[in-house]
Amino acid sequence: MVSAQNTVISSRVRLARNINGLPFPHMLKGNEPKIKELFKIVKEVCDARFKNNLYYIPKLNNLQANVLIENHLISPKLCESEFGGAVISEDKSICVMLNEEDHLREQCILSGYRLEEAYKNIESLDVALRSRLDIAFKEGYGHLTACPTNLGAGMRASVMMFLPAITMNRTIDAMIRNIKDSGVTIRGVYGEGSTADGYMYQISNQSTVGLSEEEILSTVKSLVSQLCEMEEQARRSLLSRRSIDVEDEIMRAYGTLLFAKKMSSQEFMRNIAMVKLGVSYGFVRQDIAELNKLITQTQKNTLSFNAGKNLNATERDVLRASIVRESLTKHKV
Repeated sequence: MVSAQNTVISSRVRLARNINGLPFPHMLKGNEPKIKELFKIVKEVCDARFKNNLYYIPKLNNLQANVLIENHLISPKLCESEFGGAVISEDKSICVMLNEEDHLREQCILSGYRLEEAYKNIESLDVALRSRLDIAFKEGYGHLTACPTNLGAGMRASVMMFLPAITMNRTIDAMIRNIKDSGVTIRGVYGEGSTADGYMYQISNQSTVGLSEEEILSTVKSLVSQLCEMEEQARRSLLSRRSIDVEDEIMRAYGTLLFAKKMSSQEFMRNIAMVKLGVSYGFVRQDIAELNKLITQTQKNTLSFNAGKNLNATERDVLRASIVRESLTKHKV
């Protein structure tokens, strides 16, 4: 019933790198010649590998920046940088943030459970960048980073998971407490301090010190497998104990998404989570990947950006409901 296909939403690997002779981003004054050179080289390396767009953070308006954040392409911290930028591939799978916490934050994000593939993709880009840049690396320490917890591999491997059943039975709370000192963390949708909207959680390694890239991947994958198994057992238990109630709640949520004329973000997230649960039970026939895409497409800033104007709350709620109705009708399987 439950598998990585309907529990894992996306996989991401991010590498932190810095340039010898250039102060860490929080110490930059803006007149360093290496800043301009850094942007030039990163763009050239990316141009040789894939179609992309270069964004200078100070030139983005709030709406443009927030859309990139909602799509998990840049971090809120990058938007605070006076000298920040991002090179993002047209398919949105690759992003290189410049002058966030580190000079480079190289990221690959892929839909589904494809952690190894994400690592191989970003490692390949990292090799190309290292051939052109003087990356800060010291024997015995590894990659030198602004935050000491990123020393060494300088790598974060993370998986976004959909865990409704173990959230409902509060198993997730115990899991978060139990893994506190294990080097892996469970956070909300947008990382540290964020909430698990729609029963979605980020699973990632907490530190890179003393660990190889392979060990980091293995540690994260081990916890993901454990959570998949726990979620499968919890969904079976939930259905056996409350069969008619669970099915009724799912079908009511599905009906709301299919026919509502306006819908708030909170209402959408509650209902889409139940419909996704219904897909795993076989009560609802929808493409799970398309349901996951709706979560990004219906975010506040993304709605306004795609509409070409700033929408008020009512306009967003009406447009959100329209997009959801159209998608559910189109992608029924």
